[in-house]
Amino acid sequence: MSLKKDLLDRTIDCPKCWVKMDRKELEVFGPDIVIDICPKCEGIWLDKGELNKLLKNRKLSDYLTKHIGTQSKSKLVCPRCSKLMDIETAEDIEIDVCLGCNGVWLDHGELAKLNKISKDGFEVDEFSKAEERWEEMVQKERQSMLLGMFRRLSGKR
Repeated sequence: MSLKKDLLDRTIDCPKCWVKMDRKELEVFGPDIVIDICPKCEGIWLDKGELNKLLKNRKLSDYLTKHIGTQSKSKLVCPRCSKLMDIETAEDIEIDVCLGCNGVWLDHGELAKLNKISKDGFEVDEFSKAEERWEEMVQKERQSMLLGMFRRLSGKR
């Protein structure tokens, strides 16, 4: 069994209540998915790609989970990889997305609201994503520069 599969199969704690989350298998088009649901606050954890399978709307799910920047505005820590999460907004719904593994935290009722937006016809707001794309580009440039400096200092080319 792969390390990635081991990580996805392990039980996680709710990032808000810190109680063990229940796992529930859902039938979707293609392979079924297993989501994690908090028995206390009824929040939902979705691993990378699962939001798209539930919404059946790539435009909306990509808007919320791609080009999420590098700055954390969320108070939550990812229950899967322990990295910082960021808040992403679609209309008036704010969800938490992990900056590391791109998992998604949905508070109780947010999945239903996102489904409604999806069915009503979500329109992408490109201007609001411009800052996050800029942050990602600057971060990649910094990483590239640092890697080059380390290579020169270590004598590797």
